[in-house]
Amino acid sequence: MNWHDYLRDRLLALHPDSVCALDARACQLVAATLPTTPCHPPEVSSAMRCTLAVGIDALDGRDAADASQLIARVRLYAAPRLLLAASRACALDDDAFRALGFSLSLTDPAARVRVYQYDLATYKAVPDWLNARFWAHPERWEP
Repeated sequence: MNWHDYLRDRLLALHPDSVCALDARACQLVAATLPTTPCHPPEVSSAMRCTLAVGIDALDGRDAADASQLIARVRLYAAPRLLLAASRACALDDDAFRALGFSLSLTDPAARVRVYQYDLATYKAVPDWLNARFWAHPERWEP
């Protein structure tokens, strides 16, 4: 499966209420796949939070620091879920995406494009030790 078809299938599977398109090609893909779903640029999406952010050419031509800042802004202000296509022009590698909480969804070697996804709800499993059993001990409190 090529990366374009994969993105289209993911959009159909997720069926978001609203989408933040990070570039023109992402907006075209969303409009063609989900014609009734509102598609906003990042400037508008920061004022009203979207369900999903999609980027195809958004990271091309940016250095690693600028690309990381864009991802952080979108994740914090625009949408809790992201789908990003990273071409060979992207300055971020697999380790950088993994450090930002993304998981690799698809690699298209013919087009040299990797598709990464991020979901705030599932990006990190809650460890067993992180519960009230290990934190609160009111019986040990002495005034």
